[in-house]
Amino acid sequence: MKKRKTIGLMIKGLNGNYLTYMWLMLKKAAKKFDCNLIVYEGKNIKSKMGDDKKHTIVYGFVDKCRVDGVILTSAISDKLNEDEFVSFLERFKEIPMVSIGRVVPNATSILMENKEGMRSAVRHLVEDHGYKKVAFVKGPKNNCEAIERYEAYLEVLNENGIEVDKNIVFEGNFDSQDGYEIMKDIIIKDIDYEAIVFSNDDMALGAIKATGDLSKKYEFDVSGKTIMCGFDDSINSRLTKPSLTTVRQPIEELCYNAVKTLIEKIDGKKTNDIMEFPAVLVKRQSCGCRGERTLDEMSNKYLRLTPDMELVEGTETYSLEELYNKITYILKGCNIRSCFISTYYEGSTMFVDTDLLNKSYDVPDKSELIYAFYNHERVDITGSVKIYNTKDIVPNCYLPEDRRFIYLVCPLYFGEENFGFLCIEINNDDVFVFEALRSQVSNILKGVLVLQEKDKMEKVMLENERLALLGHLVGAISHNLMSPIKSISEIQETWEKLINKHRYALEDANATIKEKSKISKEIKMWNERLKEYNSYISKMISTIKNQTTQLNCTSIKEFTIEELLGVIKYNLDNNKKLSRCNLNIKTNLNIKTRISGDIRSLAKIIDNLLINGVESYSEKNEIGYRIDLSIYLDMTSIIFEVRDYGKGIPEDIKYKIFKHMITTRDKNGTGISLLLSYSTIKGRFGGEMWFEEGEEKGSVFYISIPVRKL
Repeated sequence: MKKRKTIGLMIKGLNGNYLTYMWLMLKKAAKKFDCNLIVYEGKNIKSKMGDDKKHTIVYGFVDKCRVDGVILTSAISDKLNEDEFVSFLERFKEIPMVSIGRVVPNATSILMENKEGMRSAVRHLVEDHGYKKVAFVKGPKNNCEAIERYEAYLEVLNENGIEVDKNIVFEGNFDSQDGYEIMKDIIIKDIDYEAIVFSNDDMALGAIKATGDLSKKYEFDVSGKTIMCGFDDSINSRLTKPSLTTVRQPIEELCYNAVKTLIEKIDGKKTNDIMEFPAVLVKRQSCGCRGERTLDEMSNKYLRLTPDMELVEGTETYSLEELYNKITYILKGCNIRSCFISTYYEGSTMFVDTDLLNKSYDVPDKSELIYAFYNHERVDITGSVKIYNTKDIVPNCYLPEDRRFIYLVCPLYFGEENFGFLCIEINNDDVFVFEALRSQVSNILKGVLVLQEKDKMEKVMLENERLALLGHLVGAISHNLMSPIKSISEIQETWEKLINKHRYALEDANATIKEKSKISKEIKMWNERLKEYNSYISKMISTIKNQTTQLNCTSIKEFTIEELLGVIKYNLDNNKKLSRCNLNIKTNLNIKTRISGDIRSLAKIIDNLLINGVESYSEKNEIGYRIDLSIYLDMTSIIFEVRDYGKGIPEDIKYKIFKHMITTRDKNGTGISLLLSYSTIKGRFGGEMWFEEGEEKGSVFYISIPVRKL
């Protein structure tokens, strides 16, 4: 059976006049061509409105491993200049792309005849109605469509011998609130004009609302401010009173050709760089013409009922399970087919939307699936799919192969923190429900997680002990860095002497080649030593950063032995250092037994012990290195026993382990992992960590953690 193609769609939102119509037409086109859709709803990059910048992180999820091609809508880049836009596009250079509304290098750009459309609107006001003093509201400065529409306005005035009046040209931003504020200012200041043209419908509709508000609430005379037209022919333009004269974009034709062309690009067929389609003037009441307001089929789809989605009521608990039950109830009530909630595996990230303009930036690598609702039912999350690649959006097992799917991806954030994302399967035309669900899940989920954080307050003694251990750790790091730093200082002094010596030798005509060669060899020798010290310091800093990031998580959660084993097995398969490890796992306790703490920290500590075990083997072999992991109950504690059969620990360093930065791997190790692991077990889990010699050979490391009841 031929594999169904999956198309990504980058769009700034599904709610709104113009965007809703475009979304519905793209959805219709995807159905026509039997394609899956993954919708990355991310708002405007560099937007200053509300929380827009928190949404844009989802554009960083777009990946060639998950989508075969991507459609980019121009509205997401309204605030970007050309250089910024090129930097943003760099991350998608290996993915076939079609752009709607903005020219993109090395992609097919689907455009509309903006200029001719706007010319027809301005000509209608000037030539048909005889208006000479026509005001204009521009769009975003970096938006190509907005620029062309303003140029068309200027050209029509010039054709008719009308001088441009800069006092009635206003700066807008394509948002309805801009239109409202501009019209409010015009009315209050009583700025004189005969008709006004807005660069898009949203601003015009905002202006219509402003005239209504100010005339009814504050009794302003707006009789000379109501002649206007917009651009787009969005759904609400025909529903408002008076109905809005506007320019109709052939949205359905644009979207159809966008999907069709992208499929051709994916299949390796040659496509045009630019495809342009005509725009048509739609005359209604707002310009002075007679027109009728009608509801068409698309309008009916747009105007839908919003079901009751109150998550807050009745959710007064520390229990995530109660929250998930509430979400499940709402999803069934809204007839949502599938929904997935994931958090970033390494914890929250302080995302800035301009990060996407940096080629080196990437979104958090791994995510943790914490809730799954699939095919109208909540499903259990097994250890094997719990941790997965963020850019996969969902684990592979939740990608239907027997039917089309449309997945909407939107971020979860609270305050300045992005902490995860929501993925919803769209199976109807209701576009109102998703943002409401995202917002409530985001706020309530973070709230529950924050409430659970209060458990830390009950562990003050443990934290004090951890602080003491960290103080010890800082001392150990300082001690280990002092020697290479001192050596680098000595090398610097030696180098200065050698440089002077070399300069004199070059200036001395009697100096022999042998003498000069000797100086060069000395410089090279000291340079090699400097590289070694720099490498050691760099490796130590990198190791400390990686280890502390993964071990210093402050969140206190609960997890089962089963979930921990799932993460350990996942790490075993994805860590090159453990590729030679033959791990034998034994456990004699209930795998549903719960542990209080952060699962990532404990998994990392066990990873450290497994890596140390592999490194303890001196000889190489083809079958790998045996390591035994035993998990069992001892009174009121869970014991993790990691046993290797390597060369063991030398006598002269046994007493230093867990107290100093000790390594048996020469230049390949820093000794930081055991020190950090020990402090984390003591301070975060309230446990103990020790080691013993193996009965025959090798070493055995133990971790003891207090048990939680089922």
